[in-house]
Amino acid sequence: MLQTQKVRLTNYLDERSEYLTQFAEEANAEIDQIGENALKELDEAGARIMDRIESRMQAFEESVELNKVEIEESEKKVADFEGQIEKERNEGLFFKNLGENAPVVKAQAREETERIEQVTKKSAGSVIRRNIYLGLIGLVVIGIADASTSSTSDWRKV
Repeated sequence: MLQTQKVRLTNYLDERSEYLTQFAEEANAEIDQIGENALKELDEAGARIMDRIESRMQAFEESVELNKVEIEESEKKVADFEGQIEKERNEGLFFKNLGENAPVVKAQAREETERIEQVTKKSAGSVIRRNIYLGLIGLVVIGIADASTSSTSDWRKV
């Protein structure tokens, strides 16, 4: 009987050992599966994070490029403005040699001033117009003298 109980106990222990071995193998398989799933999910999460970082980097690079373009435009405007200020400053100076004037512009300016002088001489130098103005001035003077000599002390008439 002892022998049979020993055999039964050995069989029981073998069954339990086999059961525990199978359980351990299944547990290891599940742990491996969980580990693989976790690594897969980590890889996917890493890929999503990298995509987000790349898209933000691209947006940042685009904004940097736009800012560079704006800065270049602003610098060009500033340079144009400074050039215009320098030109206007030179135009306003008393000495002509400080400004840059082209000979063609000077010749055109001379011709224009000569034309203006000729027109003024023609319009202001008219003898008839001058005589008309003198006659009107004379009438005004005679009217004032007549009003002052003929009126007594009653200024309401004037």
